Amino acid sequence: FLVLMLFLSPKLALWVCTGILVAFMGTLALLPYTGISLNMISLFAFLLILGIVVDDAIIVGESIYTKQTQGDTQIMGALNGARGVLKPVMFAVISTMIFFVPMFFMPGEMAETATSIPVVVIIALSLSLVECLLILPAHLAYINQSNSVSGVLTSKFDMLRVKCAGLMKTAGHHYYKPLLERSLRNSSTVIALFISALLLSLSIYGGGWMRTGFFPNIVSNDIAAEIELPEGGPFSDTERIMLQVESAAHELRSRYPDDENGDPKNSGFGAIMSWAQDNNLWVRTELKSRDLDAPALANEWRELMGDIVPVKNIEMDYTINRLGKPISLILTSNSMSDLKTVSSELKNLLKQYPGVYDIGDTFDSARDEIILNLKPAAENLGITLSDVARQVRYAFHGAEAQRIPRAKEDVRVMVRYPDGERLAVENLREMRIKSPGGIQVPFDTVAEISFEPGYVSIDRLDRRRILEVWANVVPGASVPREIVAAITKNHLPEWKARFPDLNLNLDGELEEAEAFRSAMMKYMFLSMLVIYALMAIVFHSYWQPFLVLTAIPFGLMGAIFGHLILNWQVSMFSLLGVIACSGVVVNDNLVLIDRINQLREEGSNLYDSLVKAGTDRFRPIILTSITTFIGLLPIMSETSIQAQFLIPMVTSLAFGVLFATGVTLLLVPCLYVAGERLKEIFSIATSGIEGKIS
Repeated sequence: FLVLMLFLSPKLALWVCTGILVAFMGTLALLPYTGISLNMISLFAFLLILGIVVDDAIIVGESIYTKQTQGDTQIMGALNGARGVLKPVMFAVISTMIFFVPMFFMPGEMAETATSIPVVVIIALSLSLVECLLILPAHLAYINQSNSVSGVLTSKFDMLRVKCAGLMKTAGHHYYKPLLERSLRNSSTVIALFISALLLSLSIYGGGWMRTGFFPNIVSNDIAAEIELPEGGPFSDTERIMLQVESAAHELRSRYPDDENGDPKNSGFGAIMSWAQDNNLWVRTELKSRDLDAPALANEWRELMGDIVPVKNIEMDYTINRLGKPISLILTSNSMSDLKTVSSELKNLLKQYPGVYDIGDTFDSARDEIILNLKPAAENLGITLSDVARQVRYAFHGAEAQRIPRAKEDVRVMVRYPDGERLAVENLREMRIKSPGGIQVPFDTVAEISFEPGYVSIDRLDRRRILEVWANVVPGASVPREIVAAITKNHLPEWKARFPDLNLNLDGELEEAEAFRSAMMKYMFLSMLVIYALMAIVFHSYWQPFLVLTAIPFGLMGAIFGHLILNWQVSMFSLLGVIACSGVVVNDNLVLIDRINQLREEGSNLYDSLVKAGTDRFRPIILTSITTFIGLLPIMSETSIQAQFLIPMVTSLAFGVLFATGVTLLLVPCLYVAGERLKEIFSIATSGIEGKIS
C-alpha cells in the first residue's frame, strides 16, 4: 500500500489494495466448501498470493489513472482504461491459475501437503479478476484524485509522493527509454547476453555449485540416535548398547554448559530420554538453546559412542522432516547368493565416495534353527511329532496353568523348567518325553535334533527376493544422485553380465525425487502447451505466444540466482516455486505485447511501437514486480522452523519475478524485432520461390 501510494495517487492506491481485502474475504468464505482448513500451508498460500493478487488491479488502476490524467473524464477514463487492458489482464490471471494446477497432481506425500496452495491461489485470483474488472473501475470513475485532507504531515507526504512519481517518470523516459532504443539497435547482442546469463545459471545449478536435495533439511530442536539391532538378539545387547549411547549423551551434555561457571547441571541440553522396542532403541535429547549447532552435535555424539556391536543400522536424526536414506538401492534376484555378493561389492564401492557413511543393508545373517525329527522307537510308543513339539514348548516356553484376574488385565501363571535347565541345547537332550501311556522316556530315545539355517524375514518384490542397500551422505560432500548414476553406469552392466537375473531399482528419497522431477517436467510441458494454445488464439499468431513464454526459463534463472544469493538449498519446494513463478512472470509479457499490438494496429511502425509500448508499460510492470517481491518479503525473513519448508518456494517466486522484469522490458522487444526480421526473410524467400515457379 505504501509503495503504491508513493507512485500513484493515495486514493487510487487505496482502492487497488482494497482488491486484496475483497479477494481474501471471498476466499475465506469459500474455503470451507473445498475441504481445506486454515493451517500453516493454507495461511502461507495467502501470503504467497499477497503480491500477485494485486498485480491485475495495479495494471487496471494504472491504465485508468493514465487515461484520466491524459484528459479523459473520470467515467470515460475508467471505461477506456479498463477496456484497454481487459484482454491481457484476463489471460494473465488465467495463465497464472493454469501454472498452479500441476500442484494438485504432484506425487509424494510431502507434495500432497501443498495441495491447499493452488486451491487458495485459484479462488483468490478468480475473485481478484472480478474485482479489478468490475468493482475497481466503478470506484475509480467517481473519485476525486486530489488530496482533500490538509495538514503538515499530509502535505509533506504529498511532496514525497510527487517526488517519487517524478523519479519513476524520469527513470522511464530518461533512463529506460534510451536503454531500450540502444537495445533495439543491437538486438542480437542483447539476446546473446540474456542467453549467456541463462546458460550461466543452469551451469551453476548443474555443475554442483549449489546445495541440492529433494527435501530441505530443517534442523529440529532436538537430536536423536535411532539404532536397529539384528533380529533375534538377546535383550542384554539392547541394554548394553542403550547404556553406551546414554553415556555418550551425558558426556556431550557436560561439554556444553549453559552458564558462565561451566556447571554441567545447567547444560544447554534438556533431559535425555530413551526407550526400546523389539530390536530397535531410541535415545533423544532436547536442545534448549538455538545457538547450538544440531548437525555438529549429532556428529560429535556419534563419535563419542564409539564402535557399537552388534548393530544393523544407526541413524543420527536432527531434522523434523526425514524422508528416508539419501542413497537407497534395491537389488532383486531369485538367487540369495547373488544378492549377497553384489551387496558386498556395492557397499565397498559406496565407501570410496567422500561423505558417504553408515552404509548397511537389509540382509540378516541366517540363524540356526533346531529341527525336531522322530526316531523309529517313537512310533512303537505311540508318540507323534506334535507330542514332542508340544512338550518341548511347555518345557522351555511354558504352559499356562492359571490366570489371576486383576483390575485391567489377567496375570498368566506359566509352568516351565527352571532357568538353569533352559540355557543350553544339552538341556533339551536331557529332558524326558511322556508317552500317551504315561511312560517317560529320554528325549534321545524317541527324537533327534538337527540344525538348519533360517532367515528371520524374507522380502520379495514381484515374486523375487530383494536386498536393500542404503547409505547416508554428508550434505554438500557428495550428490547422492550422481553417486547412484556413476555406479549404475560403471558397474551395473558388469554385474548383470555375471548375474543375468539381477536387477537394481531406486528406493527412498531418490525414488521419490525422480518421480517428482518426472511429474514436474510433464505437467510444466502440458501447462505451457495450454498457455501457448490460449495465447495463439488471443494474438492470432504462432510467434507472439512464444514471446510470452520466454519469461519462464528466465524466471528459472532468477530462482537459481536467488537461492545462490540467500544460500538456500534447492529442494522440492524450490521446484514448486518455479512452477508458481512461471504463471506470474508471463503476465508482464502479456501486457507489453498487447500494447505493442494496439499501437501497430493504430498505424505506428515497428520501432516506434516497441519504444512507446515499453515506455507506457514501464510503470505498471515495475510496480507489479516490486509489490510482488515486497509481498513475499515477510516469509523470506521468517525464522521459525515451520517457515523453513516454504522459504525456498518463496525465494524461487520472488527472485524469478525480479529477474523476469528485465526480460520483459528489454529481451522481449528485442525478440519481437528478431521475429519480424525472420518473418521478412521467410516472406522474401517464399516470394522468390513462387516467382521461379510462375
